[in-house]
Amino acid sequence: LGFVNGLAIVMTKAQLTHFSDPVTGTFLKGAKGATMFGLTAASMIFMKALPRLTKAIPASLGTIVLVTAISKGFNLPAKTLIDIAGAETFRGGLSILPSLSIPAIPFTLKSLGIIFPYALTMATVGLIESLLTLQLVDGMVEDGRRGSTSKECRGQGLGNFFSGLTGGMGGCALIGQSLMNVESGGSKRLAGISMSLALGTGIVAAAPLLGQIPIAALVGIMLLVCQQTFNWSSLRLFGKIPKLDTAIIVLVSWITVVEDLAQAVVAGTIMS
Repeated sequence: LGFVNGLAIVMTKAQLTHFSDPVTGTFLKGAKGATMFGLTAASMIFMKALPRLTKAIPASLGTIVLVTAISKGFNLPAKTLIDIAGAETFRGGLSILPSLSIPAIPFTLKSLGIIFPYALTMATVGLIESLLTLQLVDGMVEDGRRGSTSKECRGQGLGNFFSGLTGGMGGCALIGQSLMNVESGGSKRLAGISMSLALGTGIVAAAPLLGQIPIAALVGIMLLVCQQTFNWSSLRLFGKIPKLDTAIIVLVSWITVVEDLAQAVVAGTIMS
């Protein structure tokens, strides 16, 4: 519970940074501020309303399309993905596809000693978040089956290995994306495969178009994901469960927010 709640707070803090001026650090004002707040609110409204109107398209996809159309149709001063990541990121084309190569580092014990602590931390956090996501999805999908934790771990390890050979970063299962996927009806392997193919095709063939998506559209979606990720029922447990359990929940949540997920899990495990 502490891990989930802390993660929800961390994700919320990450979204709130988009409401501030990167130069002054204060909240956005004027037309830019009104646009950011307005489009974010619209995004959240669409996410709630679209599932009641149609199940033909995922609510998140429909929300992004509608918010982008509003932004472009009214020529609003909205910050877009291309403003955040840069034009080079969204240039598209086959030239952006990576090539396989061995990392250019000396294969010595000294190199291993430098890399190992970071690798261990990333692997620990990644596995914990992936297995936690698997547990949440199992609770949402009532099909009488449980996900395989061993397959999840092996698949993540192989994926990150080959990601490194292409110059990519390591990753793990995403709670937010998984929640949106399941709520849109995607609960099978085909859903993940389709997402990967669509994302890869979009980056290659439609990157400039994707770069025009207002960041407010994604912030609104993610704020709702944060609200769903936070275990609100855990607040009602305070006073009903042993004080040690309450202290562990608070401690893990706090360390997750101020430090990182790996330290939070280690501290919670030792304390329990």
